[in-house]
Amino acid sequence: MRFASGEQAAGAGMHARHADRAFGARGGHALAIAAIVLAAVAMRASEAYATRYQSLPALDWIESRPPLLESAGAPAAADLARGLSRVLPLLTIREDAQPRLPSFGPPGVIQRTVAGVRDAARIELASPGSYLPDQVPLRARLDVIVFNRAPRAAAWSELMAREMDIRDPETGLPQVRLSGPDEADAVWVGAPSLSTGNATIAGRRGAVAFMLQVTYFRAGVTEPADHADLTARAEAMASQAAAEWSAWLSARSAS
Repeated sequence: MRFASGEQAAGAGMHARHADRAFGARGGHALAIAAIVLAAVAMRASEAYATRYQSLPALDWIESRPPLLESAGAPAAADLARGLSRVLPLLTIREDAQPRLPSFGPPGVIQRTVAGVRDAARIELASPGSYLPDQVPLRARLDVIVFNRAPRAAAWSELMAREMDIRDPETGLPQVRLSGPDEADAVWVGAPSLSTGNATIAGRRGAVAFMLQVTYFRAGVTEPADHADLTARAEAMASQAAAEWSAWLSARSAS
């Protein structure tokens, strides 16, 4: 009986050791799975940060260095937006300058929440008279975004160029780029299949970013030559208005 009891004790000891080893192995597996899950969460967090915010941590670090605010002397965005009525005096204010929050929607490659914005505004001008909303002969819209730092404005301009190369964020319609990669301002016109002539210019002046869009409409236009004429008129007016508004902005900022 004593011998049997010794064997039982030895067997129990071996079973306990095997159980400890099995528990240790299961614990190691659990730690490995936890490490994989945490690594996946960290990678997903990095992807989400890069997808939903305009800049990477490197730009955040640069922005935290002095000077913290380069646009302290810049006028309010609403006042800068109203400058469009000075360079296009024949148009009337359809919607006065209103505050807005710049953002980029889907697709995910350019979806961002724009950071570093001091203030932003939009103004819309149109031909004088009463027209249906989609039959106004001439419309002009200007978005002005005043950033805290110039690098933010540069990042916004690059991001807007990527979005406009895909489609117009306001209408969802395809656009054709006219400007080259080395030009200060990017220029797009509506695709030839559109029924109206429109042109869009986006750029920046220091910490101030802007986006100007001019749209011509003429009822009953069906010929490609007429569409091209409307587009050419829109591009010419947008380019001239952007140049005159930029000169007005420089004079306003210097005063």
